Amino acid sequence: MLDILKLKKRYLKFAEEDGIEEQEIENVEHILGLTLPDDFKEISRFFCGGCLGIVENYRFTQGKWNNIIDETKRLREEVNLPLKFVVLAEPSESLIVMDVEDKPSIIWCDSIDVYNLGTKSYARSPDTWENYSDFFSELLSDEESDEI
Repeated sequence: MLDILKLKKRYLKFAEEDGIEEQEIENVEHILGLTLPDDFKEISRFFCGGCLGIVENYRFTQGKWNNIIDETKRLREEVNLPLKFVVLAEPSESLIVMDVEDKPSIIWCDSIDVYNLGTKSYARSPDTWENYSDFFSELLSDEESDEI
């Protein structure tokens, strides 16, 4: 797992700290009925969603914007998304989720494979990252390359 302090330093070079408090993280866990990975929790203290690199990430807290709580609950209902997944973003014709129980933790799949997340029998191989910090680092790299 990558050093979270180094990720924070990289992030703060082009964005302001925009994190959430421990109580808000616990609220997300309570509402969704799961435990979020430690690296996700640490990163959420300075980044709580929004555009980063090529991905418009859902906000980590509820409010007027699309957020991981409401979108996860919606997909649980609409497509029977397994309870161990958190919806992070929905880029065009795809879905990015975080598996809070198994590795790889981050899965970016085609929209047709949303129904296959539970069985992992994908029509197309998804992009995956071992953990949230690896995914976040790649988004930072995308953002940094745009700055050049």
